[in-house]
Amino acid sequence: MGLDLTTLSPESRAAYIKDGKRFGSEDTLEQANQTLNAYAAHGTKLADYGFGPSDATELQDARDELISAGVGREAKRTSKKIDTVAYSTAMRAAHGIRFRARSVLGGAKRVLLSTGETKTVQKVETLLDRDSAAAGDAEGLAKQLDALQDSLKDPIVASAAKDRGGPKAVTDLEAGAKALRDAAKVKAEPLGTPVETETLDLIDGMIASLARTAKDAADAAARELSEPSIATAFELSALYRRRAKKGDAPGAGGAAGG
Repeated sequence: MGLDLTTLSPESRAAYIKDGKRFGSEDTLEQANQTLNAYAAHGTKLADYGFGPSDATELQDARDELISAGVGREAKRTSKKIDTVAYSTAMRAAHGIRFRARSVLGGAKRVLLSTGETKTVQKVETLLDRDSAAAGDAEGLAKQLDALQDSLKDPIVASAAKDRGGPKAVTDLEAGAKALRDAAKVKAEPLGTPVETETLDLIDGMIASLARTAKDAADAAARELSEPSIATAFELSALYRRRAKKGDAPGAGGAAGG
């Protein structure tokens, strides 16, 4: 019967699209194929653990939609996967720079407090308190890096931070903010029409959710049936291979119902 995206609730659709933006369609296509191959071998054992035949059919239909859209064909590949990786890399690096810069400011604040620079200390504390949580988007995070850079460029703060990582932090904050904004611009460039891009994100999110659900069911079945090969067959190696290479553990559980 094929995949009918019109039956999705607005909430489910939004959740799938948000999740799908994190993945390249080439990767979700590969993951769908891996999960479907695993299901062909072990699927009958998953029905009692949360992943049934209708879920497998939905995954196959979503996979077929990607193929119909041209994903996997050299001539129609988009730069979505590359753009997503560049964006994630810039965000990850910026988080590290931000964390280090806040530490540098904390060290400078201690020195400033001991020398009686109370007004400057108050400014530093206000900034650290205001931006205690990292922004979740590129521009928001870039602005936080800008604010940290401005604070470290203050002559009084710069003097206190001179031998405590201040100069390097200023340089890295500037580079990090630029990298974030550059990556965000590339990520925002149209990869086809907005409708086409949103549909791909939606399908990517559905596949990611279904593959995670299958993995959770496989883990439960493998444990209860004492068959570890079931869990191994449903590994999310295509979906999370970049994160695995960088030492990040993938999360479990779908982003939306499926």
